[in-house]
Amino acid sequence: MLSKNLELIISQLEELTRSLFPEILKIYRNPRSNVQEKKDGSPVTAADMYAHKAMVKFLKRHFPDIPVVSEESFRQKNYKPAKEFWIIDPIDGTKEFVNKSDEFTTNIALIQNGKPVLGVVGAPVFDQVWSGITNQQMNKKKADSKKRSILRIVTSKSHRTVIDKAFLNFLDKKGKRLKIIPKGSSLKICALADKTADIYPRFGPTSEWDIAAADAILRSKGGGIFQIDNQKPLEYGKKDSILNPMFIAISNLNEKRTILSLIGGFSKNLL
Repeated sequence: MLSKNLELIISQLEELTRSLFPEILKIYRNPRSNVQEKKDGSPVTAADMYAHKAMVKFLKRHFPDIPVVSEESFRQKNYKPAKEFWIIDPIDGTKEFVNKSDEFTTNIALIQNGKPVLGVVGAPVFDQVWSGITNQQMNKKKADSKKRSILRIVTSKSHRTVIDKAFLNFLDKKGKRLKIIPKGSSLKICALADKTADIYPRFGPTSEWDIAAADAILRSKGGGIFQIDNQKPLEYGKKDSILNPMFIAISNLNEKRTILSLIGGFSKNLL
């Protein structure tokens, strides 16, 4: 297992992340930049490939013994999960990138024994970087014990499903006052880490690289992400599939029991 100072590694990854911004933004703002389609129909841009190559080159140079899993080179049939590995999403929110909504991110996470140990997320357009180390309690903000009268829910800008709408209706019938906050990419989970939103339910498909870095950051800030079917924390490096199960991300673990009870009632009746 990686024994180097994680604070030093975070600092290196933050520097790497910021170094990617100028070229990503150059591609983003170029009206002639092409969008291609992968075999699964999802879009890929020159920015995805640029960030992928830069991240992989950096990680292999500095951490040659730790395998790298990237969205842009992943093949399920060849996948043999390791106990320790990097997982990266060079550009999360490629649809947001293509649609020029500004809400796309770069994502790097270190996984050990199925858990995200550290994560770095960058938002090039906003010139912002989030980072976190999950096992360092000193990084956690004091939990907000104040009861909120309004439940702030982050929803996807590009992937809202019928089940998402059903959940919002369920909460409405429960008498919950809601504030809906649409966001793209891993910015949804970063909003929870920033305490500007309370929950992010995800009923549609995601892959491990979509959320691993933001999950580490959220855990470092006193939140967490839980599977809806068994209410356990999300796991990474699964043998059978890189896809995540349905989950709910929670900003404040003091509210964990209440939120999981609520989502449990919904899933029992409607899922």
